[in-house]
Amino acid sequence: MSDSSYEPMTRAEVVAAQRAWAKYVTEQDIDQLLGLYDFGCADEPLLFKPTLADVIRLDRKGARAYFMGGDPDYPHDSGFLKNAWTQVEFQSAAGPILKAGGLGYKDMGHYTFRDGDGNVIRADYTFAYHKRDGCVLISLHHSSLTWLPPVRG
Repeated sequence: MSDSSYEPMTRAEVVAAQRAWAKYVTEQDIDQLLGLYDFGCADEPLLFKPTLADVIRLDRKGARAYFMGGDPDYPHDSGFLKNAWTQVEFQSAAGPILKAGGLGYKDMGHYTFRDGDGNVIRADYTFAYHKRDGCVLISLHHSSLTWLPPVRG
């Protein structure tokens, strides 16, 4: 992929993509959710490190396995969407921020996931976005549980 296939985009479009991501997570709409990712090619694959997994994913199959579970190639994936999240909220640290060259954005912060019982999980995220064929797509997704300092007593 060359930069010439990327299109300019706005911060508002990135925020809209984040809202769509949260919506598709809460709706458990795997096809729409995966449609927000650019799975690229062998020379420039998606880089996806999920919150509750240790295996970095480079393709649609690996991403689907994380979100849905049940794939024997990813036996530790139980299906992130099966947590039945009712709310996802992004809290950006300073962005989204326009990347050098102006054809992408990056964002880092915390997001919280709330389930139907009111339980909350907070995780840290880093996403990178670009736009192709009129669609804002995720090209890098790293997420991990938020580190909390030990309680000293």
